[in-house]
Amino acid sequence: MGLRRGFKKEANWYAREMRRELSLTPQCPLCPWKLAEHLDFRLSSLRAFEALVPEEIAYLRSAPGQTDFSAITLFYGSVRWIIYNDGHARKRQAADIAHELAHGLLMHPPKPPFDAQGSRHYDAVKEEEANWLGPALLISDEAAVWIVEEGMSVLDASNHYAASTQVVRMRLNVSGAAVRVARRRAA
Repeated sequence: MGLRRGFKKEANWYAREMRRELSLTPQCPLCPWKLAEHLDFRLSSLRAFEALVPEEIAYLRSAPGQTDFSAITLFYGSVRWIIYNDGHARKRQAADIAHELAHGLLMHPPKPPFDAQGSRHYDAVKEEEANWLGPALLISDEAAVWIVEEGMSVLDASNHYAASTQVVRMRLNVSGAAVRVARRRAA
């Protein structure tokens, strides 16, 4: 499919702008829980609904259920509410919340989760955009370059940024951080 022209640059603008609004430097770690609060998103874990539907929540938080549900943004009037699966590891929760915040930042319009036939609403373009912006919020281009400049391992960067090793690798690769640092050092 491919992202629209200029989107990757726009995504890094959001990553920098959100850090600026939170009084962080462009390479600083960004906590998605704090960003959600700043953007006036409400957050709830699945555990908050345990008393209402205990068997369903227990399943979704279990290993097999984790593949069925990561996070969703619900709208009630002007209230934006992210419900995320706290059965996932904390770094996965961060990625899931960042993904949902990306939808919000990009002003993707809300839709019911399912259509009249019971099929899930899925917009490939909007999902691709959120799949790009979510990780960029966690690790900006500047952060990726800083990781390389500091000689951090992927695991150390994962711990520093509270992002999964998969997100760190993805952002290092797509930002071209190693090439950019090598060119700068060679100049």
